[in-house]
Amino acid sequence: MTDFVFTMTTGRSGTLYVAQLLQRNLPDAECYHEILGWDRFGVDTPDVSHMTLFNSQGNVEKVQAFWRSKLTRIAATPHRFYVETSHMLMKAGLIENLAPLTAKGTVHLIALERDPYATIVSLRNRLDFFNVGNMWLWYLDPAYPKNLVPSHKLAASGLNGVCLWYILEIRARAAYYEKLLAGQNRIVFHHFTFEELRAADGAARLLNALGVRSEPSDVTIPKPRNVGETRIKIDAAERAQIKALIASVEAGPDAVGAEALLAHSLG
Repeated sequence: MTDFVFTMTTGRSGTLYVAQLLQRNLPDAECYHEILGWDRFGVDTPDVSHMTLFNSQGNVEKVQAFWRSKLTRIAATPHRFYVETSHMLMKAGLIENLAPLTAKGTVHLIALERDPYATIVSLRNRLDFFNVGNMWLWYLDPAYPKNLVPSHKLAASGLNGVCLWYILEIRARAAYYEKLLAGQNRIVFHHFTFEELRAADGAARLLNALGVRSEPSDVTIPKPRNVGETRIKIDAAERAQIKALIASVEAGPDAVGAEALLAHSLG
């Protein structure tokens, strides 16, 4: 039996770190962060058409065909663990199409969160959300008809508002999936923050949750990655505006309500 591990997260939230953490500490593990390359889109990684179709029309046949092919290959892994921490997968229909994996083992879905302010600054620093092509390829378009969280009010606040909407949308989708699949055999949900996993105690808790008995002293912590120069200068006034915008969002994904979440099927 294999344990399959994926994330439900925004990106810029520690996915590379988590892949490296699990690579260093899980026994007999096949680990990936993102499977990228000019010949990997549409094969191992959802391409633009899979992302846009899923978020506009739902789990249509073209989306299902991609996942049947990818997940059938993954299900055949000879390893005890298969890990892929890419933030793109959940946003293109992974969780609607898990059957090839649950037939072979247990799927672990990690709701991975990072401080919203740090996430927004990181997205800005990578020049993300500056055009619709970037949103279609890597993230989410605020205008997608399958979105759970209304975007118009936050989008009116400009780029920072769009980034905050995206964070809330991902958290709402993670909450939606957990409510929808609660109690389902061979699907397990976990909740961690990037900040928590950077410490040995939090990393050990994740390993134990995945079935690998670990003490904090046993854990090998990866060195920081994806840390570079700041491309976008955010002055004190804008930093204060971002923090005020975050503070103004009173209703997190849990406040959306189970009834509202379940009324918005992504499939």
